[in-house]
Amino acid sequence: MPTSGDTHDDFRTTVENAIEQDDPIELMDVALDIGLETSDCEWGQSCCIQLSRHRNAQVRGNAVAAFGHLARRFGRLDPQRVRRIVDVALYDPSDYVRGQAESAAEDLATFLSWEFERPAPRQTRTP
Repeated sequence: MPTSGDTHDDFRTTVENAIEQDDPIELMDVALDIGLETSDCEWGQSCCIQLSRHRNAQVRGNAVAAFGHLARRFGRLDPQRVRRIVDVALYDPSDYVRGQAESAAEDLATFLSWEFERPAPRQTRTP
């Protein structure tokens, strides 16, 4: 991933190339890097929206978590575009995605005052 000395254009090109290559291993890191490093909130939000629909659960989860980072850093996100994604991720079949969505929902509540209906905790059976 880009170093702190890279320009925004270099970062953007690197991210867009990674999305085009569609390597899930690389995209796991890229999703979080967007949330932590982009200087363009709208572009970063759009990338994370795209990655939140990825077939790989870790890519999806990290993209959802990145919304929380963007909210913390910029103090804004498009509620029309992002809320529904986090709502759906809270019910994702993957434990990993649900956990990342919980984290994002906490961040979005803290930094944007968004509230989410959380699923009931799953019951574990004891023998």
